[in-house]
Amino acid sequence: MSEAEEYAKAVRSVADFGTKALDVSEKVGGFFAKVFKEPIQEVSGLITDKLKFIRWRRLVQMADEVDKILSERGVRETRGVQPKLAIPIFEAGTLEDDASLQSLWSHLLANAMDPQFNGEIRYGFIDMIKNITGVEASILSYIYNNRDGYINKKKIIEIYDIDSMSCMVSIYNLLRIQCIIAREMEWSAMIPKDNNAHVTTLFRNIDIFCLTPLGQRFVEACIK
Repeated sequence: MSEAEEYAKAVRSVADFGTKALDVSEKVGGFFAKVFKEPIQEVSGLITDKLKFIRWRRLVQMADEVDKILSERGVRETRGVQPKLAIPIFEAGTLEDDASLQSLWSHLLANAMDPQFNGEIRYGFIDMIKNITGVEASILSYIYNNRDGYINKKKIIEIYDIDSMSCMVSIYNLLRIQCIIAREMEWSAMIPKDNNAHVTTLFRNIDIFCLTPLGQRFVEACIK
């Protein structure tokens, strides 16, 4: 294939993509118009303006919360934050509608700006906040502040008034992102057999959990 033919093929691909994107936009616009019973142009403008307003309002709230955190610490001169960290925080924080998780974004940004903060600020913390719920953030905070540094499933159910299944889902999620680890407690028991002999059986209990080093750094940077 000649260079001219390759160029023509690329142009056609871009044109096809643009046509498909336009078709999708028209379909979405038509759906919104059907929902609101308003012309597509008015509905599109309304939704765009509403989203801009919501994100702007949350950005202002974040700015106020970050200023408050730094002011309470007595921080007057802040350090610069790299765009690769600050911009994703702005993007995700202004989309978050859970107040407890909004606080995590504000604390992460405040710590990144605080020259006195000696803990770790990892880019991976951004994805970790995106992958937890407000309850899970509270669980991490509870473990961190607990004198023994451990928590069990029964305690989680009791404190946060959630059912056993929701508790297990949260635990597995925190295990998945490696914020907690199961503390395996082993013990043995003598089990009788039919011939009056005994066999030693090893049991493991994984109902007790503690923070991993990563979980501890995450709490210090985003929750504490």
